[in-house]
Amino acid sequence: MEAHATKKRPYVYVFGALAAVTALELNVGILGLAHDLQVAALLMMATLKASLVAAYYMHLRYEPRWLILIPFGGLALVTVLVVALMGAGL
Repeated sequence: MEAHATKKRPYVYVFGALAAVTALELNVGILGLAHDLQVAALLMMATLKASLVAAYYMHLRYEPRWLILIPFGGLALVTVLVVALMGAGL
């Protein structure tokens, strides 16, 4: 009987990365950045965390490439909505 090689799934490492990014998010105000830069930094960190959760805990990392591209359609629509709302001054 052959031993099957299993892929190591780094859930503990991803959890550590999520915890580290969360700690950074909680301390963004201490850095003394301008308000716009704080918002941009928080949005980038939130996007990073969402990507890690989707990739590893929702197992998209181990899916075929075409299936990974499906959420980008929704992300494009959200981007259009945000840009439209920012242009409207809301």
